[in-house]
Amino acid sequence: MALTILIRGQLNAIPVLSDDCFTKQNYGVHTNTTLSVNTPRGVLGGSVAAVSAGLDYTVVPGTNLLTPVGLFVNDAAGAAFENSPAVASGKVTVMKGMASVEVDVYETRKADDSGDITYSVGDKLYCSAQGLLTNEVSTEGTVIGICTKAPTTASPTLGLDMRI
Repeated sequence: MALTILIRGQLNAIPVLSDDCFTKQNYGVHTNTTLSVNTPRGVLGGSVAAVSAGLDYTVVPGTNLLTPVGLFVNDAAGAAFENSPAVASGKVTVMKGMASVEVDVYETRKADDSGDITYSVGDKLYCSAQGLLTNEVSTEGTVIGICTKAPTTASPTLGLDMRI
């Protein structure tokens, strides 16, 4: 999965990753057309990074209840036949600081599974329960960014200007 940086913000690799960042199940938890059976476990590039109270600045996979701190730049598991720096160091870079980015993983179905989500330029984007971007207001309520490019069949990435 990928996060494409259009205008760079702050890249932060200081916090340590929780074990959940390597074991989080992505496919099959919730209907989503941006994920497949081949999607690796662990956090994905473009998914939401959060901090959990009491873990001393340890980064955890985002949910709709945790405070988001940015977007993961790379998958925690790495790619097959490549170096896996996150596995070796226990760290993954988190993008924050008002960057402009595009992501290829985001929610495509409403949280109650009642229909597909439609994105429009100007939508506020939040973290879903699965740690992906959505335009449905989260329980936690932090606006992660503003949609600058709605996904289409020809260009399925979601663009946003980050607000965290």
